[in-house]
Amino acid sequence: MNAVRLSEARSAAELMDAPEPSPGPGEALVRVEACGLCRSDLFIQSLEKLPQTPLTLGHEGIGVVESIGAGVSGLAPGDRVGLTYLYGGCGACEVCGAGRPELCARQRNRGYHVDGAFAALALAQAACVARVPTGLASEVAAPLCCAGWTAYRAVKTAALEPGAWLAVWGAGGLGQLAIQMAVLEGWRVVAVDPNAANRHLAVEAGAEVTLDPAGDDLRRSFKSLGGVHGAISFVAAAATVADAARAVRRGGCLVLVGLAPETIELPLLDIVLKGLRIEGSFLGRQADLDAVFALAEQGRLRPAVHTCALDEVPAALETMREGRLAGRMVAVLG
Repeated sequence: MNAVRLSEARSAAELMDAPEPSPGPGEALVRVEACGLCRSDLFIQSLEKLPQTPLTLGHEGIGVVESIGAGVSGLAPGDRVGLTYLYGGCGACEVCGAGRPELCARQRNRGYHVDGAFAALALAQAACVARVPTGLASEVAAPLCCAGWTAYRAVKTAALEPGAWLAVWGAGGLGQLAIQMAVLEGWRVVAVDPNAANRHLAVEAGAEVTLDPAGDDLRRSFKSLGGVHGAISFVAAAATVADAARAVRRGGCLVLVGLAPETIELPLLDIVLKGLRIEGSFLGRQADLDAVFALAEQGRLRPAVHTCALDEVPAALETMREGRLAGRMVAVLG
């Protein structure tokens, strides 16, 4: 079958032939209908070492269960499901026991530890798939499996009051969804992004204020608002995190989502003297994805989606790397 794969660490993504997988115990085999592109695909591509090669990328998959392995219950051929970055937790640790496998230190991830969903067929741990509403188009549902899921948990982590101001750093695919969710919570939103197209989409998503960190005076702009009650940073950059911490008013919160391998310094004076609450937010909970799908089915959550064919994914990844992609790109397979 065709799949978009890395032949080795730090290699270019290419359309290659890959063996068709078979489900083992607890697994389901899914025929993929669509899979979204994510910046995490680029991050994985940049790593010097990978758990396996060749490796099929892709972790925002929508498809239909084709067959199931031994011991699978509650899932049957014909069921429509969503596949996320979380392939599964270890099932034995404290956080897995608490229903939080996305925090498991021994978790396995789709498109990293195991082959991903840029392929005709993909395996899934049956306990970690989500049911997709029949009325939700595959190309709309796909980016919700990572971008929507992650944005939803970040917004819930911020936990602001109605009428509060939220600043969102990074108004790309995740940021635009977070803005829509924040507006649904009754919050007012400032979007910060150097990309004019992203700022335009942020306004369409409901942001009242947009700022260009390269051209606007952020300190003056946030001071005019009296600061924001909370900030979510989807950008993993030292300057961005520091700016976000300074923008938050006393007693506010800063939610960090963007990942980077390097250490980032934090402005302790701002954090300590203002009593800021800082939390990391990674992926989401199983019930979060059900909630995100429901919002999209109701038309209350609308990802900005562009589509491509599977063989166009390598070029689309490069377009995303160059910062020339506004919204989410989704490969449609069938």
